[in-house]
Formats: sequence, C-alpha cells, structure tokens
Amino acid sequence: MEQVIIELPEDLAKEFRQRPDHLREVILLGLTQLKAQEALTLYSKGVVSLERSAEIAGLSLREMIRQARAIGIQPRWTDQMAQAELL
Repeated sequence: MEQVIIELPEDLAKEFRQRPDHLREVILLGLTQLKAQEALTLYSKGVVSLERSAEIAGLSLREMIRQARAIGIQPRWTDQMAQAELL
C-alpha cells in the first residue's frame, strides 16, 4: 500500500485524529463526487452522452441521473432512457 502525506488545517487534522477511520471514507467519497462532477461537466458540454458520463464516473445510469438532477442538470431523454427509468 502506498502512503500519501496530506497537509490539513489544524481544525480538520484534529477531527481526523479523533476519528481516524473516517479519513479513508472522506477521501473515497470525495474522489467519487469529483469523478461524477467531471463526468457531468463533459455531459453538459455535449462531449459525452449521459450513459458514457456514468461509465466515466463509475456510477450506474440511474445514479448519474440523480447526480445530474442534484446539481440542476436536466438529462436529455431518449426513448431508451425513459424505458430504463420505468424499470
């Protein structure tokens, strides 16, 4: 396993010292969210489809649709997407 050193403001460092098991979870959640935002940026610019953006982010299409809606992006619907949403 590779070790990474991260510099944090003292208040955050104190919180993680109190809950050392949370640091890994915070990093994983942050990376997941960052990948989703980057993929949705590509989608909103028309570079990739919503399905491809979900693949890039490592999320299901259904979860990517939720993520898009959460930040105010309305998916461009196809008949296939509508059918998938109804299942």
